[in-house]
Amino acid sequence: MVKNRKPGIKRRAPVVNGIYYPERKEALIGMLNSWGLKENFPAMGGQAILAPHGAWDLTGNIAAKAFENVQRNRGERGINRVLVLGTHHQAYDEGIYLSESTYFETPLGSLAVDRGFNKKLASCSTLIRVNDIPHLSEHSLEVLLPLVKYCFPKARIIPILMIGSRPALVSSLAKALRITLETYMKECLIIISSSVSQNLEPALACSMADTFSLLLEKMDSAAFLSQLTKGRVSACGGALVGAFLESGLLDGKHFSALLPLAQGKGERGETVYYGTFGA
Repeated sequence: MVKNRKPGIKRRAPVVNGIYYPERKEALIGMLNSWGLKENFPAMGGQAILAPHGAWDLTGNIAAKAFENVQRNRGERGINRVLVLGTHHQAYDEGIYLSESTYFETPLGSLAVDRGFNKKLASCSTLIRVNDIPHLSEHSLEVLLPLVKYCFPKARIIPILMIGSRPALVSSLAKALRITLETYMKECLIIISSSVSQNLEPALACSMADTFSLLLEKMDSAAFLSQLTKGRVSACGGALVGAFLESGLLDGKHFSALLPLAQGKGERGETVYYGTFGA
């Protein structure tokens, strides 16, 4: 839902607060504090994390570990931009979607969208569109935004949803990220909202989780994308991981696991592995 309070101002209101995470500010802050996060911490830019997008009672502490890892690297300038890359869980046209909204609201307050950066990204490919419709009911970004607001309240956000995983989409996003972020990476935090694996066969989900983790930690973009194309990477967000690896933006840094993988069950009864990684 988008709420308009002033002409030209669009606010994307939360839709899963009270379901996936607390609706009340006090309860939400209590959870964030219990996970060891610090409010308004001047962390260093040039970092990237992978965090899950499940309900907080299942994955909130896992996601918080990624943010805690970012906060350990104190920076003088702080993080000015946060790119949040998420996948879409409902049927919609393939593509890469930026938001038209001016603000994304959270129970802790609003986060301003960097619409100027949106324009730069959209100019990189015809596959990148500015369209709010996919954003309105999607939770993969929303569940992480209260953590962004708490830890980096002054940062502007760039919410990005990708629907589909064909090579042209992955390459278009990788190229756009490289072109637009190369000179700004030192002031940015990249958040990839993704699980590690999911499959109806528990043994296969476990094997896929091992493959995902190994290739991510090796930063082997070619092998990761090959396994993604062959269906051997099944993460809900795997295409986003592949695009970020292909972008080459980490400049010699490597992802590492911050916690052991956690196992859960998805809505269809599939086995899901969740994890968190930082670079």
